[in-house]
Amino acid sequence: MVLIGLGFALRVWFLLAWRPALTGYSDSGIYFQDAYQGVWADPLRTVGYGMFLIVLHWITPHLLVVTIVQHLMGLASAVLLFGTVRRIGGPRWLGLIPAGAIALDGDQLFIEHAALSEALYVFLLCTMLYCAVRAWRSAGRAAWGWAAGAGAAAALGVWDRGAGVAMLPLIPLWLLLCRRRPTRRTVVLAAVSLVAGIGLVEVYIEWRHLDSGLSGLTTNGNWNLYGRVAPWADCTKFTPPPGTAGLCVATPPSQRGPDNSAAYYIFTSLWPAQKLFGPAYEVSPNKHAMALLWSFSIAAIEGQPLDYLNAVWQDTIRLVDPNHPSYGNGSATQLINFLLSGNPDEQSGGPNEFVSYWQNLEYPHAATYHGDITPLLDWEQVTRLQGALMVILLLAMLAAPWAVRGEARSGARLLVVATLALLFFPILTTGYDYRYVIPALGPLFAVGALAGWGIAGRIADRRPAARAAA
Repeated sequence: MVLIGLGFALRVWFLLAWRPALTGYSDSGIYFQDAYQGVWADPLRTVGYGMFLIVLHWITPHLLVVTIVQHLMGLASAVLLFGTVRRIGGPRWLGLIPAGAIALDGDQLFIEHAALSEALYVFLLCTMLYCAVRAWRSAGRAAWGWAAGAGAAAALGVWDRGAGVAMLPLIPLWLLLCRRRPTRRTVVLAAVSLVAGIGLVEVYIEWRHLDSGLSGLTTNGNWNLYGRVAPWADCTKFTPPPGTAGLCVATPPSQRGPDNSAAYYIFTSLWPAQKLFGPAYEVSPNKHAMALLWSFSIAAIEGQPLDYLNAVWQDTIRLVDPNHPSYGNGSATQLINFLLSGNPDEQSGGPNEFVSYWQNLEYPHAATYHGDITPLLDWEQVTRLQGALMVILLLAMLAAPWAVRGEARSGARLLVVATLALLFFPILTTGYDYRYVIPALGPLFAVGALAGWGIAGRIADRRPAARAAA
């Protein structure tokens, strides 16, 4: 309760110092546009967060309410992580570690205060993990309900963020093997979770198709993989598939300018993909655009596997050092600057005009107050997970399946695969962005705590044996 109280106090402080929300990030404008124009306006992203805004707007048309709800979801996420560790088998004090990481972490605090999809995604992720562990630990038909809840939470995570698709098969597979080998019970739990998850995703796809005529989760999702390969793709090293030669960039990768990030190739008109297919935020008039982007991207990876692995490795280094140069996007500092000013390179500046336009349409009566949040910015830097602590947690995560003992080992494995998927699915398919790292922090602290507990237990058991042998 003390941790939750401290987390609550930090959130109240933020609400009093800066309201109604942090809206510098350009994606906030897209979410406001979704809520105002209709949720299917964005062909690049899944639009669950726009739906979330619509629901809250129907209750009360004030952006401040969105921020308050997101802060409450952050505290609820901390409680869910505490419960997850406890249900896995950890002692009460151990669950306080991941709960504190969510309740007190500065990056989590800033994400909750922003009109972005991360706060909702973190809540759905923590719900998914808690329901999965309850399904594993529960008896009888109650376990079916928890399994369905885990699958549904994973599916709603896909509604909120397309990258959540990495979580969709994770829960059924873990439930199938949570007793080390499939049993009749685990097969049923896995099937229930899978049906609930795929069923809800299919509801989204069919709803989108019936309402807009568009097919699939998104129309322009293949832009993401193109952004992963475009900064280093060199058509002299592979044969572009038919119809994709126009995507080749004549300038060598090493000479393409100071900003060689994935976002630069997706969101600027200087590069051939936009000239050929139009902007990523509009449906292309070329009906084969996404197929061509996909085939080009796969050909680049197959033709330049070492360059792809190097890009992935450089982004992996940024998990420890967010400011390490790579083809990825924003660092931790750039994220905070972007949230505050709409400019990733500075903390001062005018409002993001794109965001302001759609915010004024969706929330015309939102009164703003921007006070001094320097202490909160200092707190974010102090609590930012990077450097030696990140290395320790990553190593602990990898050790957890062996360090944790008894049945709790199965729960540790769930947290390991969830954390790996959260950290590396974006790096493998889109590119590094510190914004994508934040949802992984809670599960990472949880599995790190379990690993430390397991290692400490093994050391304690060896001491009496060593003394007896002496």
